[in-house]
Amino acid sequence: MTAAIALSASVSFAVAADPRCSTPPYGGSVATYKAFIKNFGPLLDDPTRMLSGVCDAKFGGDRKGLYNLGFTDADIAGKDTSALAVDLIGALKNLADRAK
Repeated sequence: MTAAIALSASVSFAVAADPRCSTPPYGGSVATYKAFIKNFGPLLDDPTRMLSGVCDAKFGGDRKGLYNLGFTDADIAGKDTSALAVDLIGALKNLADRAK
């Protein structure tokens, strides 16, 4: 998981244009936001930046990075922002594992 954390920290997200993406819970539910912060906050340099970027991609921003990791529009639309961020961390870990 450490490689995924390092990779996710290096992913650059644009500042969100959708107002939902500028403050918690970043376009998702309060419960999943709190769970994400509790579980991943200590592992990420800036979990709110990641959530803001995922929110931006979900609600009209650039999705290229998500597409490159195999996400589809249906994947993105069908998940809460925090759940999508968890899946992103998993995809980054898989990418790091393949790069070994």
